[in-house]
Amino acid sequence: MFDHAVTPLDLKDDPSSRHTRLKAVAWDARAREILYLSNEAGPTGLWSFDPGTGMRKALIDPELNVTRFWLVDLPGVRLVLACDHACTEREQLFLLLDDGSLRPWIEAANTYHYFGGQMYDGTCCFVENAASETRHRIMQADVSTGDIRELASSDAVFTELLALSPNRLLVLEERTNIDRRFCVFDVNSVAITPLAAGAGRIGRVRRLSGNTVIFSGDLGGEWIGIHKLTIDTEAVETVFERPGQDVQDFCLHPETGRMAITLGKACASEIVATTLDGVEDIQTLTRAPIHVQSMCFIGEDNLLTVTSNPFSPPAAQVHTLAQQGETPAGPLGKPADRRDRVGRFTSFDGRDIEFVLMGRSDSRRAVIYLHGGPESKFERSHCPILEGLVERGIAVIAPNIRGSAGYGRSFIGLDDGKNRTDALGDVIALRQHLRTQYGLQDGQVGIMGHSYGGFMTLMAISHHPALWSFAVAIAGMSHLGNFLKTAPAWRRRLRAMEYGDAASHHEFFDHIAPLNRAGDIRCPLLILHGDSDTRVPVSESMSMAKALTAAGKPCKVQWIAEEGHFLTKRTSTEFAAGAINDFVNGSDQTKGEKRDDRVHFQADQEAK
Repeated sequence: MFDHAVTPLDLKDDPSSRHTRLKAVAWDARAREILYLSNEAGPTGLWSFDPGTGMRKALIDPELNVTRFWLVDLPGVRLVLACDHACTEREQLFLLLDDGSLRPWIEAANTYHYFGGQMYDGTCCFVENAASETRHRIMQADVSTGDIRELASSDAVFTELLALSPNRLLVLEERTNIDRRFCVFDVNSVAITPLAAGAGRIGRVRRLSGNTVIFSGDLGGEWIGIHKLTIDTEAVETVFERPGQDVQDFCLHPETGRMAITLGKACASEIVATTLDGVEDIQTLTRAPIHVQSMCFIGEDNLLTVTSNPFSPPAAQVHTLAQQGETPAGPLGKPADRRDRVGRFTSFDGRDIEFVLMGRSDSRRAVIYLHGGPESKFERSHCPILEGLVERGIAVIAPNIRGSAGYGRSFIGLDDGKNRTDALGDVIALRQHLRTQYGLQDGQVGIMGHSYGGFMTLMAISHHPALWSFAVAIAGMSHLGNFLKTAPAWRRRLRAMEYGDAASHHEFFDHIAPLNRAGDIRCPLLILHGDSDTRVPVSESMSMAKALTAAGKPCKVQWIAEEGHFLTKRTSTEFAAGAINDFVNGSDQTKGEKRDDRVHFQADQEAK
């Protein structure tokens, strides 16, 4: 089927489209088709691609906005789909039948659903979490009869199920903002039993046999590796680890035991291939820094990957692992002429912090971009918004400040609680580094971020107002205490280790809140927020805009219609990129042109 070491696949109508995303690739062995998610039509839709003919097609109406899908072994049913039509993260479940029709299955407003991934004679289990309640339910459904019944409920937050047998489930329970633990749920006794052997930063989980799973995780240690867990004995065996690098993801061939693993390296990923029983024999597949969106096996020796870099939109390719010969240039190939590179700066306490520089280091203007999370990281992936800024001659500097993932477990905890201002200290140290290393002076550096990065952006411009020429906050919090008060109780509990408690830390939250320092802000500010955001409510942006309006400060607010927290629609990122580019260009103080600093927020512009 594939005759070369690397074979590109055209999974998009316009391969050069910078706003089209590709993710969640899977191989449907029964139909011999590649399945994947793409937002080419606006919302995220489910598509198929036939490698034999090169034909691709949309399998459902993309307006349903698919978030995940599972292949199932059930006559007449091809897939289970999780859809988030309103972009509120309340996933509803649908069945895609073999005849191509779509059937609504599990629907309940204001409720999260997590499918267990397996059916036994048409019966399966799923988790139902009501967004406004603290009880989380394990449910059982019969596809043929339509019967649905509650098996158990708990205050514990369950976010993933893995069916081990018709009457036994492996359940992942959220413990904190980063840690999860394994539990076993017995359908007959309705008992939920935590497993002491499986706790920590647990990522992907795959079943090996009836009572054994393989998963990525750190088990409370410093770095994330791959481990086997024998459930009956709770014995854990480490399969693969590489100190100094986190395992980001893996895929396993269910029959051959071949594995592909992505590892964090230089704010990017590298892909290695090995086997479950011979992990000492490792084949490195990457020769240039990339970001891996998704991967899966096709047949015994073919690995499908979707990769990108800051200046190359997501693209799919098949790597033939058994094929000998030179790997061609490209995302999996030799380093090309790149406009991104990794640097380091020394923060206030002597700690080295890594950052990515995109564009020219001698640019007259620059912007610091702060990622969300905070326990996430900036990777050298494709972001059309940042690429657009670079095209306008603005260098983008994206640091992984303390609290970011990918630098060991200890680094993640450095910003917890009242150490929040130490993360801001990293940002200010980076600003000084840009001054001394690249000669970027006052009026030449802006700052922007999304979600937690939006909060840190507001912190920077309110606590250190003289340093910035402009700012863009996308779905950022303006007061951590207010944010936690509006969050569901179960989410407040999970975030307590990271942020602290709204009641006991209220004085600290008041002290650092950008909302309470709006009058100190000097630079023009653009606020963008999806009007359907349930993770960071629009009240956070609305309150900040009103405070700036009252203080007579320059602020422009734009709501992104029918969009949630993550800007998943192609049209949303197109809108945001245009708004940010126009705003940043209009705030250029180096041109000597008169700038319109009037407040653009009006009360009647409030989000719905």
